[in-house]
Amino acid sequence: MPKEKGKHLAFDDRCEIEEMLKEGESFRAIARKLNVSTTTVSNEVRLNRSTVKARDASQKAQARCARFGECRVVGLCYACSSRAASCKRCSKKRCYDLCDKFDQFICPKREKAPFVCDRCAKRGYCTRERARYVASKAQQKHDERLSSAHSGIACEPRELRAMVDKVKRLLDQGQSLEAIWAVHGEGFPVGVRTFYNYVDRGVMGLANIELPKKVGYAPRRKRGAGEPKMDLSGRTYADWLALPEELRLLTVQIDCVEGARRSTKCILSLHFVRLFFQIYILLEAKTQAHVKAALDAVEEYCGGSFADVFPVLLGDRGSEFLDFAKIETGLDGKRRTRMFYCDPVKPGQKGACEKNHVELRKILPKGTDFDRLTQRDVAVACSHVNSYVRAGQGAAPMALASLALPQSLLESLGVSAVPPDDVVMRPRLLGL
Repeated sequence: MPKEKGKHLAFDDRCEIEEMLKEGESFRAIARKLNVSTTTVSNEVRLNRSTVKARDASQKAQARCARFGECRVVGLCYACSSRAASCKRCSKKRCYDLCDKFDQFICPKREKAPFVCDRCAKRGYCTRERARYVASKAQQKHDERLSSAHSGIACEPRELRAMVDKVKRLLDQGQSLEAIWAVHGEGFPVGVRTFYNYVDRGVMGLANIELPKKVGYAPRRKRGAGEPKMDLSGRTYADWLALPEELRLLTVQIDCVEGARRSTKCILSLHFVRLFFQIYILLEAKTQAHVKAALDAVEEYCGGSFADVFPVLLGDRGSEFLDFAKIETGLDGKRRTRMFYCDPVKPGQKGACEKNHVELRKILPKGTDFDRLTQRDVAVACSHVNSYVRAGQGAAPMALASLALPQSLLESLGVSAVPPDDVVMRPRLLGL
């Protein structure tokens, strides 16, 4: 019997089936002996049996054609002197070797249980093709079938071409395979993991270098933790962890994305962890004053709901964020939010924000001159990044943000939804 329930039959099981079939045992008796279902034994014999060619026994051999009884074909052999006679009665040539209408006759008894001829009463003189069950040949056929099931492309050529064409176009727009499958996966004949395997085998006309997720990253250099530049008592990461869970869930992570060394402009990012949504605002300079001005503008865009949208901010200890008093103070002079800071050299403490910058860097790679950008360019990049479907999220961040954030905020920033197939994650989106 199989070693575990649901596993394949072993060679010993097939040997047992061969012996019991020769003894005339029924499928039910064999199944009971092997402790498997009767259907398992029936399918095993039917699928893995082998055939033996019929003996060429003079006049009875021609009966192997299924159309023998009604056949009236003549003149198959042009060298024959008796062309008027029926070819099926010819004693000089075998009609089934010459006729293109030959149809192999299959004994109807062979297609019923037990599917083999071992116990047939006519076995001694039958000239038809016989079926036998031989354990060694059955094991070989099983192994070949199992191997072929895991080879080749498991879809029709038309489906394959349609899938590859769509994937190539979206890859050229900078989307990853995970994002493509999140939107179109149900309509594709294979899964994303299988597609990666096909690319590795070179059957897709794609190279691994074209796949964003296949590109390796250089290891980061480890740096020692420095001393804080000012007293941040009550605002450290440990203090943030001590907040009630509902406030930590509503935390917005804040950071700055820099361009080329010569660039004075930078991009302020505000990441809503629970929504996977990230806002980008272009700053003329990476200073405390410009960060304060950007947050003041966001407060105006929120229409009085800034404290509800941004109850807690978590950022690194960059100099542009260290004036927490100005950041926390609103346009009316009252406190609008609470600012907390990650530990030194611990960017992973706001890892969601850092990870989302990877998507922005597809459009604005490191070394890009941010001085050439306008707020409109940044808004376009923000729209495409947030309309880019991530695997495992079920929906684009933009769809979630449009339900949870003030519409006035999104409209004022110029951020809008982009159809999934129109999302471009390449520098050419901004003409760079």
